[in-house]
Amino acid sequence: MVRSGAWVIARDGRLVSHIRIKYNALSLYGCRVKIASAGGVCTHPDYRGQGLASTLLDHCIKESTRAGATLFLISGDRGLYYRTHAVDASPCLEVRLTPASFEAAPPAVTARRGTAEDWFACASIYQSEPVRFLRRADFFRQAFQHPHRETWVIEWEGSPAAYVLLSRHWGHSPEDRRRHVTEYAGSRAALADGLPALFEASGLEQIEFAVPTHDRELPGIFTRQGLGLRPGTLEAHTIRLLDLPRLMRQLRPYVAARLTRSEARQLCFRQGEGGCAFALGEEELELNLPQSAALVLGGPEAPEVGGELGRVLGSLFPVPFPMPGMNYV
Repeated sequence: MVRSGAWVIARDGRLVSHIRIKYNALSLYGCRVKIASAGGVCTHPDYRGQGLASTLLDHCIKESTRAGATLFLISGDRGLYYRTHAVDASPCLEVRLTPASFEAAPPAVTARRGTAEDWFACASIYQSEPVRFLRRADFFRQAFQHPHRETWVIEWEGSPAAYVLLSRHWGHSPEDRRRHVTEYAGSRAALADGLPALFEASGLEQIEFAVPTHDRELPGIFTRQGLGLRPGTLEAHTIRLLDLPRLMRQLRPYVAARLTRSEARQLCFRQGEGGCAFALGEEELELNLPQSAALVLGGPEAPEVGGELGRVLGSLFPVPFPMPGMNYV
């Protein structure tokens, strides 16, 4: 059994470089996808510039691939990660909200700070999301104790209907009245209606709200409220494609729901050291790893693909990806 844990390099009798790896599973419209998440990438200042973090990261990528992970999610967006063929994490729509962005909340909708007793209600709300991390219920109990996250529960007529996870920007003090959304779940209507109450209860001055592009409902609600959304990517995350053929095997039900049987039979994928190949019958497209990841997961590096192959790939990609939120490593 492959376990999550830390990989380190020791020099002169001391630990000088570190990466933490955690294996997770995603549910993408009912398909189970195994991924590896990496965080805590650091090297002691006296040992920097020797390629230690690069060596560790390359090792962890190979270990994660051998462990059966198909995607490698990294907390951060350093040049080190791009050099290993990672790309900016999944695209989203962004909006910057202030108390002046809204009218008063409907009387039936309230917002309050989540407590340890809310973990089960939030777990139940999250399990209804079609694109999510697979989490044990007690995962939420532990996550509610994180010192740098704030969970706000939106209630409709006294019952939890949604929640939103807020975090401070890295390096900002607790007194800073700005936050950004790192996860949300539940009724989109209740969430949008509850934001004025959240501002009032929290005393916050600004919330940066990121909406993954697979969420088709919340952007429509925000647009009807007169809030302007702009394209972006999920903040401070990069992602690397580890095993495209295995990923597409894990996504067979997703593929079957979007293509005809003939199209699905003709479609095939390959991955080598330098890139990936996408083929439909006689048509074939070869891309390097960053381009492949951008095509599959969405991103500015994604190439435009023409012909019948482009139409078929456009029916499948980008594959939806959840906000890391409580799964941030």
